Amino acid sequence: MLTKHNENLLFHTFDVTLKPHIEDLLSLGKSAGADLIEVFLEKSDNISLLAEQDDISNVSPSFGIGAGIRVFLGKRDGFVSTNDLSKAGLLFALNQALGMLGLDIGSQNSETFDGLTDLKDFGMNKFNWLDNSPDLEESTLKLLTATKSLANKNKNLQVRKASYSRNWQEVLVAASDGVFARDIRLHQTVGINVIAQQDKNRSTSSRRYGSSGNPNDLRNWDIEKSAFDLNESAQKMLNAGYVEAGQMPVVLANKFGGVIFHEACGHLLETTQLERGTSPFHNSINKQIAHSCVSAVDEGFSNHAFGSLSMDDEGMEPQNTLLIENGILKKFLSDRAGSLRTGHPRTGSGRRQNFSFAAASRMRNTYIKQGNFTPEELIKSVDNGLYCKSMGGGSVGPTGQFNFSVEEGYLIKNGKLSKPVKGATLIGEAKEILPRISMCANDLDLAAGFCGSVSGSVNVTVGQPHIKVDSITVGGR
Repeated sequence: MLTKHNENLLFHTFDVTLKPHIEDLLSLGKSAGADLIEVFLEKSDNISLLAEQDDISNVSPSFGIGAGIRVFLGKRDGFVSTNDLSKAGLLFALNQALGMLGLDIGSQNSETFDGLTDLKDFGMNKFNWLDNSPDLEESTLKLLTATKSLANKNKNLQVRKASYSRNWQEVLVAASDGVFARDIRLHQTVGINVIAQQDKNRSTSSRRYGSSGNPNDLRNWDIEKSAFDLNESAQKMLNAGYVEAGQMPVVLANKFGGVIFHEACGHLLETTQLERGTSPFHNSINKQIAHSCVSAVDEGFSNHAFGSLSMDDEGMEPQNTLLIENGILKKFLSDRAGSLRTGHPRTGSGRRQNFSFAAASRMRNTYIKQGNFTPEELIKSVDNGLYCKSMGGGSVGPTGQFNFSVEEGYLIKNGKLSKPVKGATLIGEAKEILPRISMCANDLDLAAGFCGSVSGSVNVTVGQPHIKVDSITVGGR
């Protein structure tokens, strides 16, 4: 049990030496009457940089260490976080979490704890990731090179920005069901955006790139290609006319085009939504919810993808979760609490921003699988419609209603791309749009992004091949 000798021991080193001390905590929680206790320990080392025009305007380093303790009793849970990793601090947090459920450490219960399993150490070969990542000087130089390259492309780029963030995290998860696992994570992302102006015309364009588990990602970034693509998009949209509003067929490009599926459908397939009763698909397992050409997955395996992970934040290894197969709903994404409350099995999807959040069911790499058509065949099948090459921001309602702006769009006339248009917004509802995706191309590609929900902001990957939506409302002028 906890003794005065080890009461002030700090949990700064996340390894197997912590096992007996964590077992003491878990045993106390069980004896107080809890069904399950989970301890999440985290250390982080993060930095973000912003370059505006030809100067670095912001440098934000941050370091963190802390723990989140979650206690379950029946289908209820209590969660407390703390950055006091002494024995006394963790004991106090545990007692607070127990108190939320009407339990107390002083109680004596017949519940027993059998101990933790051997440590699963997914971070064993990742110890040098942080040291091998770019330092502040190298990161700064890379961003300034990017904004200078943008300036060299065109003088009417009135605003040039480039941002970089590096997030390093070491975590250890232990639970009274025996889970005992450790991991090290590294995520890097670069964003660039511009505003072009000529006379009274303005256009904006942006791109984001990101990876996991790759210390050399920023070093390998092809600045010239990114600057060329971004400038080309901004210039094409600079003098574009406004799109006319109406109902029409739309072809959505691959990569970040998948943000609509992520936002409007993916969230509805998380047990977090099932618990709230807001998912229109709650009774749709093994039922047709999409066109037969649509199959979609959520997984954590794709090499270096921004949403990939070796284990989730509940210590479970990721799965390749088939969400939709040939239009039929097959599975929901579930974490520990979601499984307890909805009955859907865990999928390695319990994720959180950091120790101050309880884990929840969250997406990882989520995308529509590729089909057998070429992108050209999709465009050729449309007489009058819209091609969305790049998507902007948007909003989504609790049951899947969405509207997303089109950053770079072109009219389709008689099966061919026509003039560029701006001001387009895609408006719809997931349960109505999924059956209208009638063609999927063979060019699946992924894009990095961040997703905010009940357990904070987490890194994710969105994606799809080119897809054709037979009919959707396009807002415009």
